[in-house]
Amino acid sequence: ISSNDIINFIQSMIDYEKKLDLDQNNLDDQSDLLIYRRINELLDIFISSLGETDQEQREYFHSLALSILKCQVTRAHLAGRLLMILAQNKEDLEEILIIFQQYLSPVYFEYILVKLASYLGDNNGSCPFVQQLSIDEKFHLALWFINEKDQPLFVFDLLKNQVFNKASVDKQQCQVLLRQMRQSSNLILRQQVLEYAIPWRPDGTLYADDT
Repeated sequence: ISSNDIINFIQSMIDYEKKLDLDQNNLDDQSDLLIYRRINELLDIFISSLGETDQEQREYFHSLALSILKCQVTRAHLAGRLLMILAQNKEDLEEILIIFQQYLSPVYFEYILVKLASYLGDNNGSCPFVQQLSIDEKFHLALWFINEKDQPLFVFDLLKNQVFNKASVDKQQCQVLLRQMRQSSNLILRQQVLEYAIPWRPDGTLYADDT
């Protein structure tokens, strides 16, 4: 099955959902009420099964993610997961945030941003580009989003799960950054940082043997 076949199949289901909404408001038939959930399940399976992609496939899947978002913004978390898998550099990650800011209300954008942050901070390959970076590169990626793009909430899970808990990290730099984020005007971020317990002993060694 080609990438185009997969996209066409998913797109046909989304089009069918739109037709139901127009014709019946998706309320007349109990079976129709499940179409939204079925599409979500299909997309989740598809996204979870993605392996390495070439440039042509990335372009196909990028178009699919945008189509998903345009058709139903409440699937932004799925579109975001797909786009993060496809990301090749920090600019691609920034583009995801820019796109979502265009399509989502500020309140819903922040809700989705928390989900994207959890994907970015996962160790399970939700963003292969980030997983390939060294600890120092991850730290500087986070600094770029914090200082240059004003998106500290997006990268806090990454710092917490893949940087701060590593023995080789510069702990003084981490402490400075944590103090900075504790003063954030974003109350969600401030709460997360205040609740975070640093994993270092007073002598600088880790409580856990995580190198």
